[in-house]
Amino acid sequence: MSTNEDKYLVLRGKNKDIYFIQKRVSKDISKIIGKEFIKKSLGTSNIHIARQKRDQILKELVEISSKVTLGKENIIESEDSKDIVSLTTNKNSEIDHERDKMEDEISTKKQKFNIFTLLKLPNNKEELIMNIDKFIPIGIVILTLFIAFVV
Repeated sequence: MSTNEDKYLVLRGKNKDIYFIQKRVSKDISKIIGKEFIKKSLGTSNIHIARQKRDQILKELVEISSKVTLGKENIIESEDSKDIVSLTTNKNSEIDHERDKMEDEISTKKQKFNIFTLLKLPNNKEELIMNIDKFIPIGIVILTLFIAFVV
C-alpha cells in the first residue's frame, strides 16, 4: 500500500479487514483536534469506499487548516488596525472558554448528587450491604402496590 492512491490507509482490525486512516496533523490542527495523529476507522473493507472516506476527511482537514490560517491573519490584521470586531470575537471566545470550564467544574461538583452514584459498586461488604438495605424498602413498597392493583 505504498501507492499514492492508498496513502494514509491502513488495514487493521481483528482479521486485518477494516481500513483505518492514519495521518499526522500539523501543530495548529492538533491544537484544535487535541491529537497529533488521526487514527480513525473508516468502517469498511472495500478499498474504493475507504478512499472516498479518506478523501473526505482530508478535505475537512484542509478546510480546518485554511480556517486556522485565516484566523491567524485576522488576529494579525486586528492588532495592526485595532479592529474592534475581531477583538470582541476573541474576547467572546475567551469568555465562552471560561464558561465551559466553570460548567465542567459545576458538573463534577454535582456528581455526588447524581442518582447513578448509588449504583456504583462499593469497596467493601459493609457498604454493599448498606446500599442493598437502601433499596429493599422501596422494593417492598413497589411489590405491595403491584399486588394491591392486581387484586
